[in-house]
Amino acid sequence: MRTYEVSRIDAARAVPLTGAVGGTVWERANVARLDEYAWGDDPGPETTVRALYDTEALSLQFHVEDGEITADVTELNGPTFEDSSVELFATPAPPDDGSTARYFNFEANCCGAFKLAWQEPNWRERDVGRDLVTPTDAAAVEVETSVPGPTKTASPDDDSWWLAARLPLSTLRSLTGLPIELDSGTVWRGNFYRSGLPDAQKGTWNRIDLPEPTYHSPEFFGRIEFE
Repeated sequence: MRTYEVSRIDAARAVPLTGAVGGTVWERANVARLDEYAWGDDPGPETTVRALYDTEALSLQFHVEDGEITADVTELNGPTFEDSSVELFATPAPPDDGSTARYFNFEANCCGAFKLAWQEPNWRERDVGRDLVTPTDAAAVEVETSVPGPTKTASPDDDSWWLAARLPLSTLRSLTGLPIELDSGTVWRGNFYRSGLPDAQKGTWNRIDLPEPTYHSPEFFGRIEFE
């Protein structure tokens, strides 16, 4: 199981939602590499993520190599995983006994459209519902990308894109019904994913040892520690 430490910043210092790292607070963030290609023989295109937190929000910055950048989904909570996209799945209150718990998934495409849901473990197999973020709560989520929207068709010039997002804890509290707070010593379980690619090129941060891509697999979540 991999461990990622999220660096803390002063809440008074705004985290820029940009792809720049040098000369910004993103220099303080650790880098997680989505370099587990469980369904291919060769490494796929590189994807990295940085994360920072303050008392009000979790901020993410993805850098993505991509030779075919595409996006069709524009609606909130649409199937963004079908587009060039990146994802964070996380359990903000992991059980002490190691069992799986409900988790949220944030899935954003290269143009900034996103889904944010609160899932039951194995919700597909158990045929249970899931909660989707409301438009009101979603309005507080900030997403910026290097790809002008609202949609994107592939181009011969495609080679990379970035996405930066700010997830307010108030939105996560409303979605999950949990009193989520972030402080030194907080521990989540979770995983980062890359979607919108052939299976052989799909990368994950923590490896998923299953015969085919099944991102809704909290049993393979890594450890996310807050500084």
